[in-house]
Amino acid sequence: MKTKGITATVIFESSAVNRDDKLGGNITSIKKMTRPDGVYSYMSRAFIRHHLFSTLHQQFDWKPAPVAKSKEVIQFAFPSANIIDYPEMDFFGFMSTTTPEKPRTSRGKKNTTEEASANETGSESEKGLSLVRKAPLGITKAISLETWQADMSFNANHDLVERALSQGKEEDMPKGPNPFQREEHHSLYRVTFTLDLCRTGFSEHYFKKLPQAVMEWINQNSQESSQDEMYVNTINGVAIEEDGTWRKICDGENKTKGFIGVYNNKLVFAVEKEERMERIKNLLYVLKNGLNIHSSTESYGLIPKFLVMATLSLPAPVFHSFIEIKNKTIDIEQLDFALSNDYVQNAWYSGAHTITSTTGKLVRLENIEDITAFLE
Repeated sequence: MKTKGITATVIFESSAVNRDDKLGGNITSIKKMTRPDGVYSYMSRAFIRHHLFSTLHQQFDWKPAPVAKSKEVIQFAFPSANIIDYPEMDFFGFMSTTTPEKPRTSRGKKNTTEEASANETGSESEKGLSLVRKAPLGITKAISLETWQADMSFNANHDLVERALSQGKEEDMPKGPNPFQREEHHSLYRVTFTLDLCRTGFSEHYFKKLPQAVMEWINQNSQESSQDEMYVNTINGVAIEEDGTWRKICDGENKTKGFIGVYNNKLVFAVEKEERMERIKNLLYVLKNGLNIHSSTESYGLIPKFLVMATLSLPAPVFHSFIEIKNKTIDIEQLDFALSNDYVQNAWYSGAHTITSTTGKLVRLENIEDITAFLE
């Protein structure tokens, strides 16, 4: 059965570094939610997404996609921000209601051609596009596995006051240190990442009429191609119609990065096969080894104490609800129940302790190639 997804659930240890609004005055709160058995701290999906991309940028030089302003809101600037040029757009999705920037003429002036554009559902707008790409990579909140016990820390800037006094600046300073308080929680956390392989490296955008500004951008930033140059006549199981014209986007060394299919009312973006696989390997490498998280001078990182990963016939977070800590170790009964899910094809784990599962599906993860070999 074809592999259509990859999921990874991670247990890591950290303090609650993704903080919330101030409770009042100088008291900083943590993000938390209430369950029947207590209060749990969490780190938001947006926080995890930010640090995941930051880690991919630092480790593999993933370039930040360009942005633009639309009605006082900053958004990604389509078509400059597209899934071929920017892996960020491919994995994390985007929404854009910005007006496509007019390509510049040979004299350096912007082309003033105006054309109404349309969104994916077909409605038209004279001001700009309205496009949405649902993220192929799903990310949960990182929720603590241990309840918050209302811990607080009490702090003050004694050192700065001492410096001011030693420099003879006591007249300009407050009479004493400035106290501040913070809610604190140190715990194990659980977070899950699930990648939809059928949408990774592929996107379609529908219009009533293709915007002239978008077509000008495509013509200036791509080269003529043909469907024969496509690596397959289907992309991730999606059939490619034959009535379109194709162009390719290349890098600085004229190596093909991906293809753009132009139809009467549709654009198709398809990342080149080797490039797509390299992006998947980058993601799995970072999930296996950890994310760099540095917030408010605290740097715990999201480093897996335990990781379980699987290839799937359907992209679903099958492990997320079942990875629990029991007697300071992984609850094998719960893990086995998750592994018995028929969506799970192959499964791997990584951690300090050897895990033996009764399902026979689980093996220790040694190299990322152990997983990607099932994706070729």
